[in-house]
Amino acid sequence: MIQQTTALRKISSLRKPIRVVRGGQGSAKTISILILIINHCSSKPDREVFIISAELTKMRLTVIKDFVKVMKWCGLYNDASFLAGTLYRFPNGSFIKFIGLDKDDVGKGLRSDVAYFNEVNKCDKESYRQVASRAGIVYADYNPDAEFFIDTDVIPREDCSFLQLTFEDNELLSERERDEIINYKKLGYNDDGTVKNTYWANLWQVYGLGNIGSLHGVIFENWQTVNEIPLDAEFLGVGLDFGFTNDPTAAVKLFKYNNELYIKELVYETGLTNQALSERLKRLGISESMLIVADSAEPKSIAELRATGLNVVGAEKGADSIRMGIDLLQTFKMNVTEDSPNIIKELRAYVWRVDKNGKSLNEPIDSHNHSIDALKYITRYKLSSTNQWDMYVS
Repeated sequence: MIQQTTALRKISSLRKPIRVVRGGQGSAKTISILILIINHCSSKPDREVFIISAELTKMRLTVIKDFVKVMKWCGLYNDASFLAGTLYRFPNGSFIKFIGLDKDDVGKGLRSDVAYFNEVNKCDKESYRQVASRAGIVYADYNPDAEFFIDTDVIPREDCSFLQLTFEDNELLSERERDEIINYKKLGYNDDGTVKNTYWANLWQVYGLGNIGSLHGVIFENWQTVNEIPLDAEFLGVGLDFGFTNDPTAAVKLFKYNNELYIKELVYETGLTNQALSERLKRLGISESMLIVADSAEPKSIAELRATGLNVVGAEKGADSIRMGIDLLQTFKMNVTEDSPNIIKELRAYVWRVDKNGKSLNEPIDSHNHSIDALKYITRYKLSSTNQWDMYVS
């Protein structure tokens, strides 16, 4: 049995083809959009719907889990109709396909009646453009922890309806979660409305009120996105951070132009063997003469890549090397190509550790840093004033 909330009523009133919902924590934006999509598919035959997010594994724990919950509320769920947990077929011929951008290619004629970008701020601009341009109706939701292309390029469009929700729009929110959100305000603001703690004040603005904010203690602010790399930019090499099961393997190309860095994402994927990685890099134009600087904590992987003909050296992780890499990158303006979604996501989310009072400590949180680590390896190797042989092993 579906219970009406203010959030559901507000979203259902949107009428333009593009429907953007920005909301704070507990605002019921995802559940509400799912209810509308499920109603659309169950009441109209032969509808084609795509629900898209950045990572399929995380979708299984979030939006797919919520989808199953709503289907059961409606009395519509049939486990046999949910193929591989990513494609649900309705009896009337309609279907919903769940797509993770880390696993599926959306660049080749993906047409739909409805496309829903869940946590669109974690998706890349080009994938959004490819799908949205071929969809009859587009839904997109997100928590506004930083401004991005939806805020600047999509919301101002004439064919876009924009809605901002808060936890107050969700009458079904538990008292515990409501108190947790309100506590952000108590910790961040004095009674007279002045800020007493910027960390908690920012959490209240973003997750309480749904306003655009910024993560407290973001490490890199000296960057911007660009369409392309200048033709006469100097190619410095490739940085490589190994992953496999849980962490992605990340590879980035680094260029220098007018004393600024230009960065392009090559690889960001879990489950890659070294042989598959070598083949991928070669297909992407990395020749045997091009320098690759990789994490020296993986000597076996470096040796295997070398055996395939690639020119790989190891970046040694010495004392305070993390901070030295950060300090070096902060001396340059960084330009990241728009088709580098994971680098962009990491630069927005890579933050200093904070104490219980929200004060930044001089130590980064070891998260959202796979591409950044790869970038640090190649930058220090090529641009550090420290002798290379003191920091690196070949």
